[in-house]
Amino acid sequence: MSGKRLLSARHTDRDTTPAVLVVDDNEAVRKLLVHALRGERELEIEAVGSAREARECLSQRSFAVVVTDISMQEEDGISLMQWAKESFPGPIWIVLTGHGTLDSAVSALQLGAFDFIAKPLNMATFRNSVRNALDQHRLRGERDRLHEELEESNERLREHVAQLEDACRLLGQQAETIQADLRRAALIQRALLPRTVPSTPGLSIHALYRPSEIVGGDLYDVVRLDPRRLVLMIADAAGHGLSAAMLAVLFRNRLPLVDTHSGEACAPSDALQAVNRSLSKATTAPGLFVTAAYCLLDTEEGKLSVASAGHPPLIVKRKAGGIERIFHTGPALGLYPDAFFGQQETVFGAGDRLVLHTDGLYDRLRAEPGTPSERVVRVLEESDEDGEPFLDRLVRQTDLSRDGVEEALLDDVTVLTVEAVPGPSALDNGASVPVPAASTMGVDEGAELLAGGDAQRTTVSIRGHAKWAQSAAFHEACVEALEMSGAVTLDLTLCEHLDSTFLGTIHELVERADRADVELRLQGVMPPVEELFREVGMKRVMEHVVPVMLPLPSQMSPLLSGDRDSRAQTLRILKAHEDLAALSERNRREFDPLLEALRKEVAG
Repeated sequence: MSGKRLLSARHTDRDTTPAVLVVDDNEAVRKLLVHALRGERELEIEAVGSAREARECLSQRSFAVVVTDISMQEEDGISLMQWAKESFPGPIWIVLTGHGTLDSAVSALQLGAFDFIAKPLNMATFRNSVRNALDQHRLRGERDRLHEELEESNERLREHVAQLEDACRLLGQQAETIQADLRRAALIQRALLPRTVPSTPGLSIHALYRPSEIVGGDLYDVVRLDPRRLVLMIADAAGHGLSAAMLAVLFRNRLPLVDTHSGEACAPSDALQAVNRSLSKATTAPGLFVTAAYCLLDTEEGKLSVASAGHPPLIVKRKAGGIERIFHTGPALGLYPDAFFGQQETVFGAGDRLVLHTDGLYDRLRAEPGTPSERVVRVLEESDEDGEPFLDRLVRQTDLSRDGVEEALLDDVTVLTVEAVPGPSALDNGASVPVPAASTMGVDEGAELLAGGDAQRTTVSIRGHAKWAQSAAFHEACVEALEMSGAVTLDLTLCEHLDSTFLGTIHELVERADRADVELRLQGVMPPVEELFREVGMKRVMEHVVPVMLPLPSQMSPLLSGDRDSRAQTLRILKAHEDLAALSERNRREFDPLLEALRKEVAG
C-alpha cells in the first residue's frame, strides 16, 4: 500500500494499544504529525496518503482516533468521514485544514467531528487535541463496558450507574474545555453583532457585549422591519469554541424575520418554530443547542410579543413601578424537532424598560439570596440609571475581581436594553476579538498574504488587517497573473480590515481585469469588509463578489513585501487614493488633503 507506514512506540496487543490513523496527501505533513505523536503514550500510529488507503485501513482494523485533512487530491476528508460514519462509526475524528471554509467547518461538526484545527499547525495544540480525543475514546469505551455490566448484573446497578454518571460528567467537562481559538471563528462570531442601531424614534436602545477569553456563541440583533415594527433578538449557542461559533452562524442565517409568502413580519413563536426545525435537521452531533429570545415590538400600538427558547427570563421594568419577568415559552433550539413554542403578549408603554441578557451574567453574580434572575431584578429595582450607566452598573454588580485583581470572564456576557423614551442609542461590543499569538496562527503584523495556483488561476488569500506597506507586493502578484490572462481569485474569508490603500488597489485591479476581459472574483467577503466597499462606493468591486467559493490551492506561499524605495511606496499609495477619489465627491473631499501631500512628495 503506497504512502503507508506503521509505527509503534511498543509492540503490544492491538486490543489494548490505542491506534491513531493519520490521513494527509502531503508527505511532509504526515511525517510532521507522526513525529509529533511519538512517545506520547503506548500508541500505534498509521499514516496514509489518501482517502482510498484510509478506507482500507479502517476496513482492516479498529482505530481510536482518525486525523484527516479536509482538502486532498482524490477524495476530501468530509467524504471520507461520511463513508466511515455509516461503515465504521467507532473512531474519534480530528479535522485539519489549511484554508477552512464555513461550509467545511459546519459539515465536519454535523458529522460529529471532535475538533477542527487550522494549518499552519501548532504541535502542542495538535498533541493536546489527540490526547483529549484518546481520553474521550477511552471514556466512551468505559461507558459502553458499564452498560454491558449493568445488563449482566442487577446487583451492581447502583455502583455502575454512579460510575457511568462520573464518566458522563467528565465527558461534559472535557467537551467544555476543548476549544479551538481560531481567528476565523472569532470573525464569524463578531460579524453577527450589529454595529449601529437602526432609526428608532421614541426609543433608546443600548447593548453591552463582553467576550470571554475564548471564542463564544453569544449574539444579539436589532432589526427594523418597517416604520412600526422592530425585532429584538438575543441568543447563546452552547459551548465556547468553534462549535458554538458555527452554531451561532447556523442559527442567525436560518432565523426567518419575514414570512416569505405573505411578506409580513414573522410572529416570534413561528420564527423560533422554523429555526428549531432547521437546526434539529442540521445538527446531529450531541450537545449542540441554542437558547434564544425573540421579540417583536409594535411601536405604534406599544405591544411587545415575545417567544423564548430555553433562555433566561426577559425583564420589564414599568415606569409606574413594578417588575415583570417573561419566562421561556419552549425548550432550547436544536434538541427536539417537533417542539412547540408559545408566545406572550404584553404592553410596552412610555417609560417602560426591557432587559434581555445571556446567562454569562450569572456566572459572576455575587453570592446573595435568591435565584440569579432575581438578583438581576434586584439591581434593576435599585437603579435609577438608564442606558450606558445602567449597563455599567449591572456588569459591575458581578464579581469580576478578587483582591483587586481582575479575572477573566467564564463566559460571554451580553445585555440588551430598550427603553420607551426618546434619547440616544449606543452599542458597546467591547474590545476587538483577541488575536491569537503568532506562534499559533502564523501571523504577526498586518495581514498574512498567501498566493498559489497555476497558469489558469491565481488565488491570493488576505488574512487579518491589510495595510498599505503590503499593497505593492499584492498589486504586483495580481497584475502578473492578469497579464498572463489567468483568472484571479481574491479570498477574504479571514480578512478583518482593508486600509484605504488596499481598497484603492483592489478597485484598480478590478478595472484592469474588466478591461482585459479576465475573470477576477472576490470570495468569502465578511460583512465588515463588505461595509468598507459600500462606504467608499466601490460598486464595481461589489459586482465581482461571488457567493460560491472555490477551494484554495493546496500549496500557497507568503507574498513578501520586500524592500521598496519610499518613492515607489508613495506612488502606490497615490494611485490607490486617486482611484478612490474618482468614485464620488465625498471621497474626493476626504482624500484631497492626502493627495495634495502625496503629489508634493512625488514632485519633490
